[in-house]
Amino acid sequence: MKTVRIVLADDQLLVRAGIRALLETLPQYEVVAECAEGAEAVSAARNLHPDVAILDIAMPHVSGIEAAQQIHASQPDIKLLILSSLDQQEVVEQALSAGAVGYLLKDFILAELQLALATVLGGGRYLSPKIQEVLIHRVISNEPQTGTPLTPRQTEVLRRVASGQTTKQVARELGISPKTVEFHRGQLMDKLGVHDIAGLTRYAMQQGLIC
Repeated sequence: MKTVRIVLADDQLLVRAGIRALLETLPQYEVVAECAEGAEAVSAARNLHPDVAILDIAMPHVSGIEAAQQIHASQPDIKLLILSSLDQQEVVEQALSAGAVGYLLKDFILAELQLALATVLGGGRYLSPKIQEVLIHRVISNEPQTGTPLTPRQTEVLRRVASGQTTKQVARELGISPKTVEFHRGQLMDKLGVHDIAGLTRYAMQQGLIC
């Protein structure tokens, strides 16, 4: 079994030690660097090329979201998992827009950490259950009013975009051009009354298209 290499960043030593202790009980994971600041995490990701970066959201100087943006811009293959005690929708949307594919509240237990890592490494997105409840409640409260249902092709594009696939990945899987994917994405945003990928993701979750 391939060892999954992890960069762990949190400005609190006790939190880092606790998470590392959890990970050390799982033989397939290896923490290759511990960082106390966002800038250190960006540098470690650049130099060590880990599979996953676990980033605390509230670090000094460079926040977890800023670190995620920088890592995602230069190394999009690294899976970014945000740690936070904040469950506000706006913060979650910022993290997802920055390239994070997971958002884990800090009251997690080992089983949830395992699930989060397995999910993002498998190509999916992971949101703590409480975060899912917040987003779904917000979507239901502000459900887009669509004049016509989505076409099968729009549904396929929506599912893949909301799952974190890039335009090129969606195009390759559906056998269409990247420009056609962009066209469908634009049509989806217009039809659903949303303006970004986070909005599409919320709608897809509410419809049960992604977990």
